[in-house]
Amino acid sequence: MKMKRKYKQGDRVDSVAELLEHDWFIVHCGHRTTKTMHKAVLLEWKLRTCQQAIDSGRVFIAVKLTNGEYYGDMTDDQIVDMLETDLCEYCEGRKGVVGQCDGKFCDEAIEAWKGAYVK
Repeated sequence: MKMKRKYKQGDRVDSVAELLEHDWFIVHCGHRTTKTMHKAVLLEWKLRTCQQAIDSGRVFIAVKLTNGEYYGDMTDDQIVDMLETDLCEYCEGRKGVVGQCDGKFCDEAIEAWKGAYVK
């Protein structure tokens, strides 16, 4: 599987103070280059460099993807094969207990898994 980001671009950062409010950011570093950066990296920058990047509209809040967004090209059968017994953690009928299952809650478990944030 091709490597994908676990974050998508959110709102544009308007001030240096916003860097303290969020953990992850997407920064446009060049014409076609974007990087996902932790706030610790941005806080290492000199204040002027940080302010210039923000003023030029190159820094955005990174929003965590859900499993459904990240694995959107997979069918439900492929998801079940990939997760195996880990799917039981999302099963309301089993309450996370792994064991014999009649499969009647699997569709709900898959939907719950798709709504959870990607790890």
